[in-house]
Amino acid sequence: MNKNKRFKSIISLISSMSFKTTLSCFSFTCSTQPEELTKRLRYSSKILLPPSVLYELNQQQDLSDDIMFFKVSNQEMQFGIVCGVHEFSAPPGVCHVPYHIMSTLSIQEGSIVVIEKVSLIQGSYIKLRPHKTAFINLSDPKAILEKIISRDYPVVTQGQTIELDYENQQYLIDIVETKPVEIINIINTDVNIDFDEPLDYATEQAAREAAREAARESAQEAAQEAAQEAHNTLCNRKNIFVPFGGAGRRLGSK
Repeated sequence: MNKNKRFKSIISLISSMSFKTTLSCFSFTCSTQPEELTKRLRYSSKILLPPSVLYELNQQQDLSDDIMFFKVSNQEMQFGIVCGVHEFSAPPGVCHVPYHIMSTLSIQEGSIVVIEKVSLIQGSYIKLRPHKTAFINLSDPKAILEKIISRDYPVVTQGQTIELDYENQQYLIDIVETKPVEIINIINTDVNIDFDEPLDYATEQAAREAAREAARESAQEAAQEAAQEAHNTLCNRKNIFVPFGGAGRRLGSK
């Protein structure tokens, strides 16, 4: 099963609510919101929706949830990703979505997307797989992940790849497994986090072993060269010419 089909099967398990609308979708790069806000949301699963959505939800008396989640779908492919809503401050008829989610949905700036309110189950477990070994080489990567995910990713989906920003470096992380279901809300709940080995781990191990082998060969060559040089020096000393060497004799003696 390819990734899009898998997401479709997972998304179909979500409890869909009564609210549904269509909006033009733009990344935060196209937003007129304060740069501090857009920079913070760029690497997250949080979106901005227009005030009209909040008004309509209020009219439907569908504001019972303290934290609301919305599925953003590519209407042509019938494929969506569930996101948390950060604010209802987008321009009329527009939603702002992180670019990495737009890329997953295969939509361009200005594409029309379907927005549906959904209800999620709280999660208890996540297994994560970094793409790069560099991430697990950070100081306390588990604490870093827990902090960033709890702040920026209120909802995660099994099979999804999320993008984290840490000290101006971006890291791709696969959501390998989630429990008790495949799409979970991780706000205000205790979630156990496990790591799978990074995607490039075998390559990194092979590179390290190759480097160690090269270092050993270089050391052996250096030792052999030093031994040969010492041997040559000793041989040269045995054949060296010493002027007037040998026993002394009186000149003119018989």
